[in-house]
Amino acid sequence: MTEAQLEDLLSTPSAADVESARSLDGDILLLGAAGKMGPSLARRIRRAMDAAGNHARVITVSRGALEIEGVEHIRCDMLAPGALDTLPDAPNVLYLAARKFGSTDNPSETWAANVLLPALVARRYRASRIVSFSTGNVYPLVPVESGGATEQTPMDPVGEYAWSAMGRERMFGFRGHS
Repeated sequence: MTEAQLEDLLSTPSAADVESARSLDGDILLLGAAGKMGPSLARRIRRAMDAAGNHARVITVSRGALEIEGVEHIRCDMLAPGALDTLPDAPNVLYLAARKFGSTDNPSETWAANVLLPALVARRYRASRIVSFSTGNVYPLVPVESGGATEQTPMDPVGEYAWSAMGRERMFGFRGHS
């Protein structure tokens, strides 16, 4: 399979995706969209919206350039003072931003990206529906033969990234306060 074929497969919406897009009101904002999942997810959402006849905007935000047909892109360092205020309002927000690689070398930057930014986003988009992507790293290390941690496994992060990822979850849980 070529990279283009794989991307087409990953960005092909399911029937459930199209049905969800049909009932979705308002624009969709993907924050931190230039990572490993963001481009494929943005394409998939745009394709589902198109198949559903939903003409709402799909908008990606990241520090770098990103070009996806039918998707608007905004370059933005979301941690810069006032940066979030420049972004459009959207009733639907997908939060994909995170700092994982290099976490040990610069823990302050890791915590700012993974805890402070989610708190700022939760406040900025407090009236929006927010889906925040997480990580299995918030769970403890378990033997491979156990089948892995589940959502019933108590959180027990290991390392700066994992602890800050749990902090991200806590900040989105606190989002109702202004």
